[in-house]
Amino acid sequence: MEFEGKVAVITGSASGIGRAVALALARLGSDIVLADIDTLRLEEVRQEIGRMGRRALAINCNVSKDSDVDNLAALSVSTMGKVDILINNAGVASRCLIEDLEIAEWKSILDINLLGPVRGVHAFLPHMLKRGSGYIVNTSSMAGLVAYEPQPFAARNIAYSTSKFGVVGFSQGLYGYLRPKGIMVSAFCPFWVATNLGSNTSYLPDTKRRADMKSEWEEMLKGLGAQTPDEVAQILINGMQENRFLILTHQGIKESLKNSGQDIDKFERYLQDMVKSWR
Repeated sequence: MEFEGKVAVITGSASGIGRAVALALARLGSDIVLADIDTLRLEEVRQEIGRMGRRALAINCNVSKDSDVDNLAALSVSTMGKVDILINNAGVASRCLIEDLEIAEWKSILDINLLGPVRGVHAFLPHMLKRGSGYIVNTSSMAGLVAYEPQPFAARNIAYSTSKFGVVGFSQGLYGYLRPKGIMVSAFCPFWVATNLGSNTSYLPDTKRRADMKSEWEEMLKGLGAQTPDEVAQILINGMQENRFLILTHQGIKESLKNSGQDIDKFERYLQDMVKSWR
């Protein structure tokens, strides 16, 4: 995959991984369509890309709304002339104990994290099929491969993991169907990344607990030596250049991940050892 002269659409691109990927692709010669609900930050990123001499379009888009995603696709194609790359990156965390999570809240998490990528593919795939080319990246997570996190987050991560497992399965199905049609698909699975995902946490029982969990999350990331969004963006780009389906950000975890299906307890002990070094 080469990026010079390509048009990339990136959801969740006002901050974190999405912003870092947008800027990295622009530096490589791509024009960018930015999509997010944070319009202020979105405009800042758009201006930053413009200063690089690349075209940039900022669109307010809530990926849980069919009409927003359909509008994103229509405006992207009509304004940019084509779309070569779709990166379904927008997402939210869930940090509520599983026994406290209402069904309506489950639906909302799945609506963003899983159906968001589904909507993106539904809206942009006809254009890519017509052209006979394209690249789709669906951002999942290491939590989409192994549903485990160290305490105090494990019991609060189940809904998030469920949504991210769905993204991996969706991507794998797409890969088998679309690869012969000239469209590449990757599932991107970052591990611990220093982003503002904690500030996008949903469904904590009260404001104080939300603030406490955000603080705990940020402290844990710092202690674990979480990667920066820029580092993770470069790993994604390298994976896309190599046309890899599964793109992981932590090389050292690959062997443990291979064995996780046979011995989940062993994988949990591996993560606990990492956390002990933090504490």
